[in-house]
Amino acid sequence: MTDLILTEKFSVAADFAKALGVNKKGDGCFEGADFVITWAVGHLVTLLEPDEYDPSLKKWKLDTLPLIPATFEYKPIKRTYGQFKTIKKLLTQRSFGRVIIATDAGREGEVIARTILLKAGFLDKARILRFWTSQALVPEVVRNTMKTLRPMTDYDRLWRAGYYRQVSDWLIGMNCTRVLTVRLKDLFSVGRVQTAVLALLTDRKKAREQFVPQTYWTLNILFTGDKGNWTASWFKDKETRLTEKKEAQALYQRLTDETSPGQVQSLTKEKKKELPPLLFSLTDLQQEANKKFGFPAKKTLNLAQGLYQDKKCLSYPRTDSRVLGTQNLDMVQTIIQKLSTAYPDIFTGIKSQRVSLSNKRVFNDAKLTDHHSLIPFKPLSPSASSDEKKIFDLVMRRFAAAFHGDCEFENTRVVTLYANETFQTRGRVILVQGWRQVYQATRQDKDLEELIPPLVQGDRAIARKINLEEKQTTPLPDYTDALLLKDMTNPGRYVSQEAIKKFFRGDMGIGTQSTRAQIIETLIARKYIVRSGKKLLATDKGSYLVDMLRRCPISSVLTSPSETARWEMDLNRISLGEDTNTQFLVKIKQFVTRAVNELKTAEFELKNFKADAPMVMVGKCPACGNPIKETKKAYTCDNRDCQFVIWKKIAGKSLSPKMAGNLLKYRKSGPFKGFYSKKKKRFSASLILHQQEGKWQVAFDFAKPDSPSGATPKTKETTTPRDPVCPLCGGQIIEGKKGVGCTNWRPEKGNCLFVIWKEISGKKLTSENIETLLKGKTTRPYVLKDPKGNKFKAKLRMIQTADRGFAIHILPEKGSLEGVVSQIPCSR
Repeated sequence: MTDLILTEKFSVAADFAKALGVNKKGDGCFEGADFVITWAVGHLVTLLEPDEYDPSLKKWKLDTLPLIPATFEYKPIKRTYGQFKTIKKLLTQRSFGRVIIATDAGREGEVIARTILLKAGFLDKARILRFWTSQALVPEVVRNTMKTLRPMTDYDRLWRAGYYRQVSDWLIGMNCTRVLTVRLKDLFSVGRVQTAVLALLTDRKKAREQFVPQTYWTLNILFTGDKGNWTASWFKDKETRLTEKKEAQALYQRLTDETSPGQVQSLTKEKKKELPPLLFSLTDLQQEANKKFGFPAKKTLNLAQGLYQDKKCLSYPRTDSRVLGTQNLDMVQTIIQKLSTAYPDIFTGIKSQRVSLSNKRVFNDAKLTDHHSLIPFKPLSPSASSDEKKIFDLVMRRFAAAFHGDCEFENTRVVTLYANETFQTRGRVILVQGWRQVYQATRQDKDLEELIPPLVQGDRAIARKINLEEKQTTPLPDYTDALLLKDMTNPGRYVSQEAIKKFFRGDMGIGTQSTRAQIIETLIARKYIVRSGKKLLATDKGSYLVDMLRRCPISSVLTSPSETARWEMDLNRISLGEDTNTQFLVKIKQFVTRAVNELKTAEFELKNFKADAPMVMVGKCPACGNPIKETKKAYTCDNRDCQFVIWKKIAGKSLSPKMAGNLLKYRKSGPFKGFYSKKKKRFSASLILHQQEGKWQVAFDFAKPDSPSGATPKTKETTTPRDPVCPLCGGQIIEGKKGVGCTNWRPEKGNCLFVIWKEISGKKLTSENIETLLKGKTTRPYVLKDPKGNKFKAKLRMIQTADRGFAIHILPEKGSLEGVVSQIPCSR
C-alpha cells in the first residue's frame, strides 16, 4: 500500500524523492508506486485572529479584554493556501497505508506537521509515524532512517510543548498589545519573550547613560637586570589600582626618588592544561560568527540551514546540544576519515584515544537532547559562497579540535620588590599546542607581548622607566548579537539570588535555539531596537514600553528575563516528557487576566513616537551616486541596496550635516576638537573618506598644516597629549616586544594587521622615531644595513601603498647604496 510522506519544504521532499526513487512530479507532490511525497512551506496554518471568533472584536476596545477563547482554532494561511489544499485533498480523498511526518526534527517541525494534519481533519494516530534524524538528508540516510520510523505518539511531548508555546504567545501578545495600544495611543507590540529581551537592551542603554566614570591610576615600572628587561605593575594585597590622586602622585614621586635597586622577591611557575572546546550548539555558533565576522544571528542560522539542507555538509543546525550520543561513534570515525583527506592540516594531530566513548566531553548521552551538536558531515562543495565557507570552517575546526589533545601551558608570576613596594609581572608560555594547533592557520601574529627573562629570586632590578597612568572605569559594552545571545542563553547572569542562580544552571534561557535570531529581528522590525554596525541599541520607544510596564507589579513580569526563562523551562520540561500533567496554560490564562485588568487602570505618561524626523539631503553617495540623507542615527544612502553610512557620532563627537557634507564633497572635513580615545582622552583630528578593500570608510587624519611663519610652537606644558592611532582603522596603537601595532588585530575587532617593527634594516627605532613615522613625517638620516651587511645612510618615512596599506619607505642619501631596500611593509 502507498505511504504519504509530509516534509517541511519542497527541497526536502525532493531529497526524499531522489532517495526513494519517486520520479513522477504531480500537483504539489511527487508520486510513485510506494510513496507520495508532499511538502509544507513552513507553517501552512495559524491560530485564528480575535475577530474570526467574534466579528465585534475587530475594533480594539478595553471592554472586550481579556480575550481568552474557550478553544483555540486554526486557519490556513492565505499566501500558501494552495499547498495546504493539496495536502488536505491527498489526506481526505486517497487511502494511504501510513502517513509519515518528515518535517524538521524538533518542536517547531512537530507543530508544523500536527497543525496541518489537525486542520485537514486527519486524526488517525495509529497510521501516523515519525521520521527523525539530525543527519544531512543524503539518500543513504533517508533510506536507513525510513527503516526505523517511530510512532507519532513518541513525540506528543513536543507537540504539547509547541502548542502551549503558540497559545501562550497568542494570549499574551493579543491581550497586552491591545490594551497598551489603546491606553498609550500608539501601536505597542508585546510578547512573552520579545519584551524580556527588549528589557535587557533597555537596561543596558540606561546603565551606560547613567554610568559615571571613576578615575584611577596604575603604576608600571620597566625593570632592567643582568638577564634582560621586564615590565611590572604595582599591587598591594588584592589592589592593583590607586583611587586617590594625591596618594598616586606621592607614590610615583617616592619611586622616582629611590636610588637603590630592587630585587626579584619571588618567581612562581605553574603548569596547566586547557581542555578542547565543546562542540557547537546553534547559539554558540551564532555567537562565534558574530564575534569573528559580524554576522547577525539570523544570517548565521540561514547559512547553517543552507549548509544542512542544500549542501548536505552540516548536521541539523537548530540544536541546543554540545555533545554527541554514544551511538554516533561509528559515524564520527567515518567523518574524520573523510575530512582528514580533504583537510589534512586541520585533522593532523587528532588523538585516537579521544575518538572513543571514554571521551565524555564529546560522547555523552546524559547531556544529549533531541539532536546532537552541530558537526560537519563531508567536505564543503566548491560552489559554496564565501560566507558559507566561513560558517563551515568554524564548525569543522571546532569538530577537529574536540579530538585533539589538551593545550598545555606554563603560567609565570614574578614579584619584584622596589622601594618597599611590590610589583608583579605575569607571563604565559604554551608548551604543547594540543587542540590550539587547529586554529594556528587562522590566528594572527600575537608576538606583541613582552617575554619574561629567566629570572630567579634575588636578581637585581634597576628601575629604568616609571610610568604613572591615569585611567577611567568604563561601562558595560553595548550589546552585540553575540553578547545578547549569551545573556539570552543563561538567565543566571541577570539574577542575584544564589538559589535562583542554581535553579537556572544549564543552557535554558530566553527563547529557543531556533527562535532567538528571529526575536532580535522582530524587535528591529517593531522599531524597539536598531542595529548600528555590530551594536544592538534600544530606541526611545523600546525604553518607554519597558518603563511603562515596570510601573505595573503584575505586568512587569513580562520585562523580567528570569521569569520569562521560568516559562521557557516549564515548556522545556514538557517537551522532554518530564511534566505530563501540566497546568501551564491555566497559569498563563490567569496571568493574562490579572495583567490586562491592571493595565486598564494604570497611570501612564503619553509620548508621541509617530512623527519621524524629516529627511535632510547632505550630499551624494561616493559608492553609487544616490543622495545621502540624514536620519536619526546616521547619514545613509537613499539606495537601500547600498550599505554606505556615516555615523552621526564618531569617537564621542557628533557630526553636523555641514561636517558630513564637506566630508562627502571634499573627501576630508576638519580638523575638529572634541574626539575621545578609548582611554577617554581628548584629541583633535580631521576626518577623511577613503576606500579600503573596495569599501568606503571614514578614518582619522592627524596630519597638521605647517605653522605660519614666525609662529611660536607650543610647549610641552600647553600641548594636550594624544594617544597614537592606527592609520588603517583608527584603533589604538600599543607597544610590544618586537613592534608597535593596532589593538584591533583580533578577528572579532576587525583583523587589522598594521604594525611598525622596532628594528628596520639593522636600525633599532626609538619611541620618538616611531612617533615621527606615525605622524607621516620623515626621520633624520640613520646608518642602516642591507641584507648583505653593507652600511648605507637613509631616511625613513611611512607611506600609503597601492593596495591601500602602509609601508616604511627607505630613502637612501646620495652617494649611499641605493635601491638595495626600498620599503618595509607595515603588516604582520
